[in-house]
Amino acid sequence: MSDTLTDKAQASGDNYRWITNHGDGRFGEVRAADDFLHWQGNAPGASTTETYYFGFHVPEQAIHAFIYIWVHPNLKVVTAGVMITRGFQRSTLAADYFDARAYLAVDEHVKADGSMQFPMGLTLKPIDPMRHWHIQLDAPGQDTSFDLHVRAAQLPVVRADQKHFDQNMHFEGEFKLRGQHLKVDCHQVRDRSWSNPRPEDPMPVPPYDWLTLTDGADFALNLSMFDDLSVLGNAGGAIHLPPKLLQDGWVAHGKGDQAELRRIVDVSKKTFRTADTLMPTRHEITAVDERGERYEIVGESVGSGNWNGWPNMIWNQNLIRWTCNGRTCWGESQEVHWHELVRRLSQTAYIAP
Repeated sequence: MSDTLTDKAQASGDNYRWITNHGDGRFGEVRAADDFLHWQGNAPGASTTETYYFGFHVPEQAIHAFIYIWVHPNLKVVTAGVMITRGFQRSTLAADYFDARAYLAVDEHVKADGSMQFPMGLTLKPIDPMRHWHIQLDAPGQDTSFDLHVRAAQLPVVRADQKHFDQNMHFEGEFKLRGQHLKVDCHQVRDRSWSNPRPEDPMPVPPYDWLTLTDGADFALNLSMFDDLSVLGNAGGAIHLPPKLLQDGWVAHGKGDQAELRRIVDVSKKTFRTADTLMPTRHEITAVDERGERYEIVGESVGSGNWNGWPNMIWNQNLIRWTCNGRTCWGESQEVHWHELVRRLSQTAYIAP
């Protein structure tokens, strides 16, 4: 690796602190207040970020919806939008439905009671923090809408730094996509982040995955990790491998407040991708939790789209059908790519296995 790339890689270490659990295996405290915007106590800087993510799916039709609210509290702006894909889409604008607005004034769209309303017809309202949200979309020009109640299936899994949680949720309600009437009845993991800087610097690092799987209300698993490059290779040695591939991971057994939470302490992953877009098609994973239980996991992508979260990166948003120790699960692979990785791979004769 060149000195320039090495320097950039070392300097970028803090750039991905927002995806890392810093608790040495501990969990944070569930606090209802963390389901609302944190108007005070934010870290200084323009990149300090607060996010809401909700997603739902209709598995038999390979439909996946991505709902994202991204606040920059120090700038007092919010990005908000919805992407809905059916099967595989090659670009964001090819999605069955897409509308995201980048620069909206926070105080015009986020209210003191935690409710949010955005110009594309998207509204979100906390009915009972950490337990129940009401989410709606009304986009008559695209003949697309949904009216969903989102209820907690398990308690939030809070990182020890009290700046992020994930949560298995039950999504239920009415959905219309381009005039087709559908029902939503699924479990999917949402996430929340706040008070961490999220720098936009280019990073010469491997693909980063946020992987989720659920089997109804009584089983959920989440991994946040960099790829080990065992399939992609290191593209001429240009890619810096972070000191730890596993940034965060947990598994929840059981329903509701009684679910047992365990940390994932070891994981190996091999990812297969398309040759042209590098979109993940298959994940093969072995994970081990803190009690020594092993999870043999295989995920097959049944649909995808992509989105530029900011100009220096792109992420592939995949609906995944998982098998985990013999049980069928559904969930996501959100895989982020930065410029150096994609540029180097585009110059090689990479062929998908």
